[in-house]
Amino acid sequence: MPYFDQQIDVDEFLYGCSKSEIQEVIDTLIERGNLPKSVKQINQSENSGASASEIQYEEALDKLHGKWNMLSSAEEQTIINISKRF
Repeated sequence: MPYFDQQIDVDEFLYGCSKSEIQEVIDTLIERGNLPKSVKQINQSENSGASASEIQYEEALDKLHGKWNMLSSAEEQTIINISKRF
């Protein structure tokens, strides 16, 4: 953790933030690579009334992100073929 002149409690800091400030924190974490970009999409889907199956689908895609090397060749090819349809 970074060093500050005084001790900062993370929970206290976050509870003191407005919604727009929390969004800035999330944007910064995404830009730094600490969170996947899909975090914003999932949050927007949940707030826009997306169905449970859509949210589950987005979460499944998020789990696959960056894990191509853990897939079999057939699984990888299936995903690539699906993506080519769009």
